[in-house]
Amino acid sequence: MSKVKLVKFIALSVSFIFLSSSLFFTKVNADMDSKVPLLKYGTNNPILLHGSQVYIPKDPIHEKRQFRSAWVSTISNLDFPSKKGLNEKEFKAEYIKLLDNFQSLNLNAVTFQVRPKADAFYKSKINPWSEYLTGVQGKDPLWDPLKWMIEETHKRNMEFHAWFNPYRVTVGYEPNKTTKQLLSTLATNNWARKNPQYVLKFDGKLFLNPGEPQVRNYIKDSLMEVVQNYDIDGIHFDDYFYPYKVNRNGKTYVFGNAKEDLNTFKKYRGKFKDIKSWRRYNIDSLIQQVSAAIKCKKSYVKFGVSPFGIWGSIENHPVGSTEGEGSHTPKGSSASYDDIYADTRKWVKRGWLDYITPQIYWSFAQNSAPYGELTDWWANVVKGTNCQLYIGHANYKHVTNSSFDKDWQNSQEIPNQLKFNSMYPEVKGSSFFSLSSLKTNKFNTTNIIKDSYFNFKALVPTMPWLDNKAPNIVKINNIEKQDKGITIKWQDEEKNDSTYYVIYRFDGNEIGDIQNPKNILTTVRRINRQTYLQFNDLSASIDRNYTYAITALDRLHNESEPTVFVYMRK
Repeated sequence: MSKVKLVKFIALSVSFIFLSSSLFFTKVNADMDSKVPLLKYGTNNPILLHGSQVYIPKDPIHEKRQFRSAWVSTISNLDFPSKKGLNEKEFKAEYIKLLDNFQSLNLNAVTFQVRPKADAFYKSKINPWSEYLTGVQGKDPLWDPLKWMIEETHKRNMEFHAWFNPYRVTVGYEPNKTTKQLLSTLATNNWARKNPQYVLKFDGKLFLNPGEPQVRNYIKDSLMEVVQNYDIDGIHFDDYFYPYKVNRNGKTYVFGNAKEDLNTFKKYRGKFKDIKSWRRYNIDSLIQQVSAAIKCKKSYVKFGVSPFGIWGSIENHPVGSTEGEGSHTPKGSSASYDDIYADTRKWVKRGWLDYITPQIYWSFAQNSAPYGELTDWWANVVKGTNCQLYIGHANYKHVTNSSFDKDWQNSQEIPNQLKFNSMYPEVKGSSFFSLSSLKTNKFNTTNIIKDSYFNFKALVPTMPWLDNKAPNIVKINNIEKQDKGITIKWQDEEKNDSTYYVIYRFDGNEIGDIQNPKNILTTVRRINRQTYLQFNDLSASIDRNYTYAITALDRLHNESEPTVFVYMRK
């Protein structure tokens, strides 16, 4: 502990001791003595990584810094709201319940789908109101849901990431309708309906043509409207870029086989010799353009993507390949680089993303896409970059796949994935798909995660390339014994860029391990630059001695040095 400054106050039969110290937070690593072999569910057969037995920590590893989120899908009202056309009161009640669920799981970020299909859950001059909100695309709800949701999310010291699907226009499979007929079902102010020349059709659905520069500008303008007008923490893209191949009635359909974008390629091909490279360039251009626009307007807003979990196979992309080395997955497995023309590896290496959340929606034993091999591959991709790695987990498969895939009957599948992640310093967190499946809690997996893995709060990891300056320390004003509990009062500087505070508590008269998240008592939000704050610790006994520490954190979670003080009952 560094130099200590001691000040004593006597009041209400209580002594106060204030200390100031510099403390550092490190990731906890498990050693081999605390590891166990990972076996295929229901067998004694080993799970392998690069041909060797996988060992995972015997017990959960608790991180103080860990991104924890779940995707909230509004498309087709999958997660939220429960149905179209809720009034304001009903909508708010459901969202408060959603936040209660997040908080009960100690999640610290909401990834909310604000633009499911060229529409909006927010006031927009560019996109029509979403039908999943009001029941009719373009119908005004007469209030601003997004502004309110962000405020409520921030009150609980959670981040709000605005999730955009960039290209989708329609979602239902309607092969017998023409493009014109499908467009006519949209709101009259829908950008796709107003600009049919920029719309393509595949698998009975419409999407925006990624090869058109005007489409990229429209997508950028759509999300920048949200960046500029709302206090969001991040912009989030999912995995939908060029369409995936589909199987209908035993036949496989691949985008491009019907020459859907051939004319666009002829118009813009430039020096590109093949259409696949040109398609990848189109998606690269969108990602680069969006990244630059966000950082130009609000440098603290994060930009992240949750791509398909496989970038490419090492059989198709061997060591020494110009585009990079693929993962140890079969060459027949779908891959974002080869199938939907999303070169997600490049986006990480070029510094266009602040985080990436690959959807590794498979079990350890899935031969076509083994969880361990893919997590290991992604950890190596982000190593040495300014891009954090969070893993997307398929908790929905406990509900949808468990009837035919015994690996998803295993209540420890995702808990084991979390243990595996903890062995990689590059893995900074997790996100779950979907929220509804978390609430379903089939095979008790959610309770296992809640009670054994996320049983302590965690702080969102810092991003020092965006901001690395911590707020100033706070000053303790007073501490008061109450009939129930202890009230702590502190003072902050008006100019301090603190956004919230973390309160740690330890039994006795000495500070314990501030690196351990179990010592986080709570977090307190700073509202309207207030300078005098307080917290009532109702769980404290006034007849016991405690050591408290308070730190100030900014919106990018840089943490000040702690102000430490001891409550002593005389």
